Amino acid sequence: MDKRLKMLQICAVGFTVEKLLIPLIEEMSKDYDVTTVCTRDDISDKLKTKGYKIYNINIDRKISPVSNLRTVWQLYKYMKAEKFHIVHVHTPVAGILGRIAAKLARVPIVIYTAHGFYFHDNMGAVKKNIFIGVEKLGGWLSDFIFTQSSEDCKAAIEKKIIDKSKILTIGNGVDLGRFEPSRFEDGTVKESLKRELGIKRDDLVVTILGRVVREKGYMEWVQAAKEITDRFDNVKFLAIGGTLESDRDGIKADLDSFISENKLQGKVIFTGSRSDIPELLAITDIFTLPSYREGMPRSLIEAMCMCKPAVATNIRGCREEVDEGDTGFLVPVADHKLLADKIIYLVENPDERTRMGINARKKALEEFDERKVLIRQREIFQKLVNKCIN
Repeated sequence: MDKRLKMLQICAVGFTVEKLLIPLIEEMSKDYDVTTVCTRDDISDKLKTKGYKIYNINIDRKISPVSNLRTVWQLYKYMKAEKFHIVHVHTPVAGILGRIAAKLARVPIVIYTAHGFYFHDNMGAVKKNIFIGVEKLGGWLSDFIFTQSSEDCKAAIEKKIIDKSKILTIGNGVDLGRFEPSRFEDGTVKESLKRELGIKRDDLVVTILGRVVREKGYMEWVQAAKEITDRFDNVKFLAIGGTLESDRDGIKADLDSFISENKLQGKVIFTGSRSDIPELLAITDIFTLPSYREGMPRSLIEAMCMCKPAVATNIRGCREEVDEGDTGFLVPVADHKLLADKIIYLVENPDERTRMGINARKKALEEFDERKVLIRQREIFQKLVNKCIN
């Protein structure tokens, strides 16, 4: 019989488990009996077949009172039955519902990772204050909060979401060995991938990586693509990602209409969801992330590891990762013209692309090692166990 303490990870969908939580689950499983709760979908079913302990409870990604109350009740019953020692929640709605259930079930340790607070600088005052209020409730329900962004940590303390003794910026990181440019130096993989995608050998590739939703800045990205491809025949725009069923602001139909109206077929390429991200970044020359809201974006770190200069929006998270003029450029939210201008500068200045890419990888190696992020979390878990359980 497994004598380890029982830990429950909670998020809304399998996509989050697969893309964000697997390294954490695997690391914590060395010391804890870890189960993950999320809505049943194809990804969670796939993870079950790989041996991960997944229990399915439907968790809406939006505020829906009846559905949300049902989720809290089901989570509460599950927690009471399984007697978890630690509940660790992720993503905004799943995070608040999971903490309410954990409090009702008297779970000894409740932790929330803020992958990016939902409130942000570009949000209206009333809406912003509502979400801050929700986060204050969440802070009251939490024994500890991890933030990936130092700006989020500062905001949480200033807005009295939680006491400064109960919050820590853990950062974000990736597997540096996986995102290693030297793996692709012989060029074979890159040539094959370009052929598959219909990209000529000498074309420059401008990439965006993320769910195809409005808040990732896709509309501004295709508007910039039109301006740039009107001037340069050798530039292709590559979009990596799909849209989840639970996404509320899917925008693919609008993008397809814009591409058709402006004759961008073959110039803007959508790959859909892919697992070969290092390979796709290897054929990339310029990375872009024109998001409206982020936490501490992993896609940007992955691009930095692969020696890519970036053009990103001047928002929380992105400005912690991009050093203006050194590893890339920061532009205002929803400004496709400035986005295009900075991409054009990098298209026209290959030496600058190289310099910024080298600097980006150096920064990533120093600041965004996944192993260090996991160690920070492990240390806090152990402190809380010693305090609350042992």
